[in-house]
Amino acid sequence: MWPFTSSFPAVHVHEVPKDAVFDFIVVGGGTAGCCLASRLSEDPNVTVLLLERGRVVDDWQARVPLLAANPSRPGTPHVFLPCLPMQEGNGRSVTAWLGEGLGGATLINALLYTRGISDYNRWKEMGRTGWGYDTDLEPYFVKSENSLSQPASTFRGKKGLWINQTFPEESVFEPFRRINEAASSLGIPYSSDMNSPDSPATCTALLDIAIDHNKRRHSVFKAFLDTADVRARKNLTICVETVVTGIKCAPVERSAKPKAVGVYFGGSQTTKELSFARATREVIICAGAISSPQILMLSGLGPKNHLQSHGIRVVKDLPGVGSYLKDHLAVPLAYEVPPKDSVNVFRHGILPVLLHVLKYILLGTGLLSVTSQRTTIFVRTALLDERMELSSVTPAEQDARDPQNAPDIEIQPLPTHLSENNKPSPMDDIGVFSILVTFLRPKSFGSIRLASADPHTRPAIDVGFLTQADDLPIVRKGVRFGLRLAQQMRARGYPLGDLSVPKAEDDTSLDAFIRKNMSTTYHYTSTCRMAPEDDPQPGVVDDELRVHGVDGLRVADCSIFPDIVSVHTMAPAVVVAEKCADFVKKAHGMMQDYE
Repeated sequence: MWPFTSSFPAVHVHEVPKDAVFDFIVVGGGTAGCCLASRLSEDPNVTVLLLERGRVVDDWQARVPLLAANPSRPGTPHVFLPCLPMQEGNGRSVTAWLGEGLGGATLINALLYTRGISDYNRWKEMGRTGWGYDTDLEPYFVKSENSLSQPASTFRGKKGLWINQTFPEESVFEPFRRINEAASSLGIPYSSDMNSPDSPATCTALLDIAIDHNKRRHSVFKAFLDTADVRARKNLTICVETVVTGIKCAPVERSAKPKAVGVYFGGSQTTKELSFARATREVIICAGAISSPQILMLSGLGPKNHLQSHGIRVVKDLPGVGSYLKDHLAVPLAYEVPPKDSVNVFRHGILPVLLHVLKYILLGTGLLSVTSQRTTIFVRTALLDERMELSSVTPAEQDARDPQNAPDIEIQPLPTHLSENNKPSPMDDIGVFSILVTFLRPKSFGSIRLASADPHTRPAIDVGFLTQADDLPIVRKGVRFGLRLAQQMRARGYPLGDLSVPKAEDDTSLDAFIRKNMSTTYHYTSTCRMAPEDDPQPGVVDDELRVHGVDGLRVADCSIFPDIVSVHTMAPAVVVAEKCADFVKKAHGMMQDYE
């Protein structure tokens, strides 16, 4: 079971030849970038350069599912970015948490594989041609996936590179089973596969989690790059610890559009001496919803006045760049539970630690073998009555393909306390169970803006939570539902002690609690939206992910979402990369016979 360290054939800036030439340059080796670089380099007749700001992280700790997701672990490949004070959050500032290394967020997240069937049909209704679920995207989900737990079907993959599986809710943590029983008592049905298009839209379910046969974290790095086949490719160069300072866009003879012709980049510590790599075909940005708009703006592509205020020459005025940041805000309800039912058991002496280490090494079981969440509850709050129960629901209202039925609240049961901005808390020393009330369908949006023209300076992040009045009533109802679940758990005999819950359930008390405690779930999207330039919320890329007004440049990551999905964003990011790979292959007559 023990996952040993292995070397990976990545290079650094000084090892890339000056003025090197590649067919394709992929900027960002995160969730989408690893997949895209792998797919493009399947064709041995093209050359691909992948540039990643972080490093290769592949030691034994990085492979242990729970341990790798601990933000306080030394050497964790992450960066914390303080966001701007929240207008509707009492002026508090939450912290963005980004994975930085080959594999991106999948190096540090909970590895939750969720699709969101109806979201793509909503995108199709918004006019995004080729982005519906059944015929447009389902084949790509199937292509990348190897499900160990779900039976073979037309909608679940068994031959893909990326492994996932489910884990019994009663394993290790008793509260998981108890909260599902509570949900059932309130009329919420159980789904054997929430990623099935035939699953009820409002349901409880075990989560598919990207963990492999050996109970190791199966990041996109492990799935799409760290394989014998990809390691052997001579046409793929992977450069790490690299900061991209800008995309070079040059005028093209007899064309009104500039063309992306290459990338400037330097070392992660300094960019005084820049390298340049030329792309003969395309540059594709996969740096994520925070960094992708930053790179575009540094390259002169973005809101004209904002670029000029930083002394950046405007190549193309694109008001949508960075302008419509979306995220799932969350409100944690925290309860005291027996220490054995919380990951905080690790703080109660060396014996629990040794026990779970031995379980993991010898049996592939115990706390370390799975991430902190393995079950979930998705709810469309409009279906809940005044008692927070689901009753008199028709089959049509549970059709997971219908965008009207998309859940707007997810209840995430977590065996820990989510301390504000990841700071130590007195709750770390007792057993804690959290009911994380997560708002999935926000109308509110924030922004990403340059804080400086220096590429080493991180951008200014405004999460924009609750800035649209329609959002707060839904969050409030979600909190009431979370409180009712806790009430049902107690009624069925499970001990819960209040730690951080509203003082009362009237609107005023709930709203005050929400504003004091709301935080981010790190699901950043939509800062380079796929939409027309003249959309009411101006788009940045077209339906084939090409940047408006610039040839040879695409964006392929969560930043292109026309609207945020009502699930976790990891699997959707990979599907964007899979679809982009086919767009590129078709455009350039490349080989497409790979599965």
